[in-house]
Amino acid sequence: MTSAVQTRVDGRRVLIPGGTGGVGEGIVRAYLAAGAHVVVPSRDERRAAEFRQVLGEAVTDRLHLVVHDYTTFDGADRLAAEMTDRLGGLDDVVAPIGGYWGGRKLWEIDPADWQAAFVDPVTTHAAVMRAVLPRLSPTGTYQIVAGESGFRPVPGSGLLSMEQSALLMMGKVLVAEAAGRPRVFTLVLGPVRTRSVGDAQPEWITPGQIGEVAVAASVSELAGHEIRLPDPASAARALTLLRGGTASRPVFLASPLRPRPGRRGDLLAVLAELAPRIRAEPGNLEYSVRSPLDDENGPLLAVMAFASAEAFERHQASIASEIPRIAALVDGPLTPPIRYDATPSAGGPAEQL
Repeated sequence: MTSAVQTRVDGRRVLIPGGTGGVGEGIVRAYLAAGAHVVVPSRDERRAAEFRQVLGEAVTDRLHLVVHDYTTFDGADRLAAEMTDRLGGLDDVVAPIGGYWGGRKLWEIDPADWQAAFVDPVTTHAAVMRAVLPRLSPTGTYQIVAGESGFRPVPGSGLLSMEQSALLMMGKVLVAEAAGRPRVFTLVLGPVRTRSVGDAQPEWITPGQIGEVAVAASVSELAGHEIRLPDPASAARALTLLRGGTASRPVFLASPLRPRPGRRGDLLAVLAELAPRIRAEPGNLEYSVRSPLDDENGPLLAVMAFASAEAFERHQASIASEIPRIAALVDGPLTPPIRYDATPSAGGPAEQL
């Protein structure tokens, strides 16, 4: 996915701890291309030099590679203070901090695993967050980069799942406590096609696509979002919402569907056939079909979300010719989808994409 619209963030001052990693590289490239001043800390002079070579022609005088240990509370605070003094302020922080851990079941871990895979990365995230949030500009963003393993257990990588789950909760708490000042986003990634992954699949998201979403979040009028990015299509949908601002208030819907006796499989087949087409519609944020946990023959629930009322109206027009097929497989009249909004206790509408 390459967006037809290039978001500009000229002059914004961006800190990207973890920027020398595979995911971080795409985020750094995106901000440099969009006109930002980008600070990338590294604990190692050699790795900083190698990263400059990796960036190649993307390097500009707006790239600031600094050798600094930000993994402790004191170190992170010194980095934030030095960056604020050097650039006169801090607008955005995007934190793709951490790496992969795997190979042991939870009951096989040793103290070194616990420290390296859970304590150290969580401490680093907490240290950076504590240091930079009070220093962010009023229009600033704090963006946590996490993975789907935070809500989907990965056998053999349990410590990683636990660490990512902690990051997801940190993002939710920050949204509630910051109340939009600063704006807090959590980018939740699926598999990523980094340059070091030899068996990457075409349907995996790329670091550049992640970077494009991060840049759009920096200047979006929206606040308090968990943005799930399992694939390139989800990145495109996120850009639609982020670039729409407050005028594009998301729409959430659910359609109860009770299959006719003996036609449940036929109804599921039709819904599965339509799923890729609906998910590819401009402005679609979610389309899924749910069934009761304990009743394999029970009613179905089609769940949808769209970036705006206009996007939903376009969906209705696009799907109109398919309604008779669905209605023929439903027991009783086909009812219109029910529209929902997020409750105030959940942090406002469209808290999660």
